[in-house]
Parts: sequence; C-alpha cells; structure tokens
Amino acid sequence: MLFLHMVATPVGRTLDENGDPIPGSGLEVDPDGDLAEKLRERTGPLVSNPVTREWVAELEPPEDTGGEYHSALYLSAGEGPPEHYHVGYEETFEGISGELTVVVEGTPHRVSAGDSRTVPAGTVHKPRYDGDRFAAAIGTVKPPGKALPLIRTLFGLAHEGNVSDSGQPTVLQGMVLTDELADDTVFVSPPPAVTRLLATVLAPVGRRFGYRTTYAKYEGPEFWERHVEQPSL
Repeated sequence: MLFLHMVATPVGRTLDENGDPIPGSGLEVDPDGDLAEKLRERTGPLVSNPVTREWVAELEPPEDTGGEYHSALYLSAGEGPPEHYHVGYEETFEGISGELTVVVEGTPHRVSAGDSRTVPAGTVHKPRYDGDRFAAAIGTVKPPGKALPLIRTLFGLAHEGNVSDSGQPTVLQGMVLTDELADDTVFVSPPPAVTRLLATVLAPVGRRFGYRTTYAKYEGPEFWERHVEQPSL
C-alpha cells in the first residue's frame, strides 16, 4: 500500500535584499489544511512583522461588506499585542489552527479551531498565542475600525529597521499613531490618560517632522512582495 505524505509549504519568510527567503523566518503550512484555504482567499498581500513574528492577510475589506464589518487572517509565533480595548466596535476571534487564548478582562478563554470568542466594545482583552509553533485566527471587527492600516505601518517600519527590539516605533512616530488611534484602539499600559496627554503634545511635533499614520508605500502590494514571501498554495 502506498502512503503519501504531504510536505508542509513554507510561507511568509522575510526576503533579503536579493529577494531570497531567510531560513527560519516564516511558517510551515499544510497545503491541504484550513489555514492554506484561508490564505488562498486573501484579498491582499500577506504582510509581516519580522521583529514580533506576526503575519496578517486581509480577507474581507469594508468595501466588500457594505461597511458592516472587516475581517483579516492573523498569524503569530510571538507574544501577541499588549492588553487593549476598542472604543466603538466588537472583535471576534475564530480559531483556525494552533493554540489561541483570548484573555478578556484578565480571564483566559481557549479558542480552538472552529471555536470563536467575541469581545464587546470597550472590553480589555489580549489574544495570546500559546504552543510551540504558531496560531492562526480570523479577526473580525464590527463595524470596521482603523487598526489594520496602522498595523501595516508598524509592520513596514519593522522591515525597514525603524522599530526597537520589542517592535516599538520611535517616540514621535508612536505618538502620531497613538493620537490617530485615540477613538479606536486604546492600550491600557502605560495608563491611557498619560499616553493621551503625551500624544496631544507630541503628535503635532511628529507630523511636522514628517511622521504619518499611514504611508503609501506600505498600502500597495509591491512593498510586501519585495519583503515577504507570498503564499503559493
């Protein structure tokens, strides 16, 4: 009897200056699995943060849902984002693969493949990626928010070496982003009252120095095709 073993396909590796994938910088995906199917359904490029080891691919942009919601595929082999809450929209996490835990107001909730967890607006939460490989989930925000374009900004800055070892942007760039997110996504540490005050003072300075919340070069596929191995599944 012949047994066929499907070899996992590498995706999302960081590309060097010659366009060659850097070993160990991506993910191994089963081409017949649910994650591969979702990657094939993406409506934009796979973007990545090589510092925090996170990947994002847009699935349903707001213009395709009549502005009702916005969904994207999130993959992480790192710690995930810090605790935060969203001001005007709920967020639903649907597990695709790996070990995903959504910590809501300090209480952990396991989200396995096929399960989901909805976090209401204004509720402090943090997706935590457990296990020794990576986790994949669909994140859906309803109504759409501002976070995804700013994620592309942070990821693009990381590829160009403009973030710290922990993935944080420079102070002025960070204040510009914080100011833009004030009515969308609020991180709970440092205390929001402190960051709002700092952003009020420093964001205008950052803008005068040319810092922006989004940059055209990160919005199109060309930048990501030069820096991130796109899935071929």
